[in-house]
Amino acid sequence: MKPWLELAPVITIKEKISMRPPILFASIFLMSLIANTATSSEHRFVAPAQGPTRFSSVYSTLTNCGSGMTKKEEREAERHGSDIPTRCKGFGGYSVDISYSACSSSFGLVKGEDSISLGMQATNWKQKTVEWRLADGKPFAVIMRVYDYAGNDECATGGKITGESLIIRGLKGFEIDETVDVKSTPNPNLKARELADKGFAKTKS
Repeated sequence: MKPWLELAPVITIKEKISMRPPILFASIFLMSLIANTATSSEHRFVAPAQGPTRFSSVYSTLTNCGSGMTKKEEREAERHGSDIPTRCKGFGGYSVDISYSACSSSFGLVKGEDSISLGMQATNWKQKTVEWRLADGKPFAVIMRVYDYAGNDECATGGKITGESLIIRGLKGFEIDETVDVKSTPNPNLKARELADKGFAKTKS
């Protein structure tokens, strides 16, 4: 017989069986190593630390606002001698609603069934804007300038203006109710923002 026709060595069944344990142990070791690596990765994961709250302000206008009513509803209101309200768009789903009586204007924030009173002013109110205080881009309070009046026999909001303040009111979920006197407080706008931000921090603590 020629050399290249010689048969390759034959591995017996016994030899095959004897080769399996090392392969089996190697497989078990590899699986254990993968499991330990995954577990270690889970333990090493740390949630990123939350940074400080970013406060800012945006402003909504109180001029050139509609009524929030249809033309038909406005005509019906006029026919019955009712004053047509004013509704100005705010932020966070809120609107600034102004309703009128014989000699006063009632300011309030409205969102669905929720309403927050901002007080009474004269019918010829002077406010132009409302400041909305934001925490990380979400509104939590408003700051609005209001006036005090001498009053007269007909109305408490009649007569000349005797004082001027900034009121700070929290939106739903934020119990903030502060007032800053404009004349006696240095930089009253900054003070109002500080009080709003402190109120936010107190609510979240």
